[in-house]
Amino acid sequence: MNANGCADRIVRMPESGIREVFDKAAQYDDIADLSIGEPDFTTPEPIIDAVDERVRAGATHYTPTAGRSDLRESLSRKLARENDISVDPESEVLVTPGAMGALFESIHSLVDPGDEVVIPEPFWPNYHGHVASAGGTIVPVETDRKDGFVPSPDRIADAITADTKLLVLNTPSNPTGAVIPQATLERIASVVDEADIWCLVDETYESLVYDDREHYSIASDPALFDRTVTVHSFSKAYAMTGWRVGYVSGPSHIIDSIRVLQEHTVSSVAEPAQVAAMAALESPELLEEIRETFDRRRTLMVDRLGSVPGLSPVDPAGAFYVFAELTGTELDSRSVVMRLLEDEQVAVVPGSVFGESAESFLRLSYATNEATIEDGTDRMRRVFESFSA
Repeated sequence: MNANGCADRIVRMPESGIREVFDKAAQYDDIADLSIGEPDFTTPEPIIDAVDERVRAGATHYTPTAGRSDLRESLSRKLARENDISVDPESEVLVTPGAMGALFESIHSLVDPGDEVVIPEPFWPNYHGHVASAGGTIVPVETDRKDGFVPSPDRIADAITADTKLLVLNTPSNPTGAVIPQATLERIASVVDEADIWCLVDETYESLVYDDREHYSIASDPALFDRTVTVHSFSKAYAMTGWRVGYVSGPSHIIDSIRVLQEHTVSSVAEPAQVAAMAALESPELLEEIRETFDRRRTLMVDRLGSVPGLSPVDPAGAFYVFAELTGTELDSRSVVMRLLEDEQVAVVPGSVFGESAESFLRLSYATNEATIEDGTDRMRRVFESFSA
């Protein structure tokens, strides 16, 4: 037991460095926020209208822990249609409180104390807390800018040991925007199969892919389905962050384990949120409208960051983040972030929170409006010009 009485599994969970930026930014009134990974627009009207109608008709109750049966049936059709993943809606898909809940529950259903979890770096920092609280150890696998931060199958294979239980993939990636091509995923699938380990794939940003690239789900390979858990979310694609609804699919015995864990934690996802998810699936045209909006903002942000001295942006293939390399200062990424906040009240995220190999980068979100992107990058330019003055 820890000296302060808190359980060791909680003490092992690091606080997110992203939260530090949010808290610091909240101290300023005139903030240009390029840090938060949340769409700036509200949930589309067709979804809100459908929820209003169905809630008034009585959709305000407990549901099965796995989620409403009609929603799970809709999810199974979506997975077959868009991801080429065939699942039994009764036993191989489960509705969760966002992708965060799905990831936490999946990792705790797969990882025992002492297990190693291989994750390509840079990676979303919350994976740290999920793995640490389960008693596992993360083994980072560095990716390179010259490869678009796409993970190397050979490096993944080299990182696997007798203690490896799980490989975590995130495509499209937060923070880099990397989209893992099908050919690379097929090579990774061979590595996973040969090593006899599990694969957890975070596909939260699956609909936000640009420049004629395509998202590919590794679980669509029948040979990999029985050792793969796939996580999806409504938050980013449909601007539904506050509804807290996602879903997870995989082999029935793992989904049942996740169901048991969820039964003892959140019981089930709120029924109005499940109704919202149903309405989103009934409005697929919204996905392209939202994707096109983010694509325009992506182009705007990359173009403007390209004129900031001492900063070299990576053109993202997916998601809604730009990973930009620090090339004109010897300050570490956190110090640069603090200077941006203190000097010009612009909020971005230091690369260091995404792993040691990302120390020389910043993450910027273009989930905000064009005016904020323009204002924020103007403020950044003034700070970076001061570095060389």
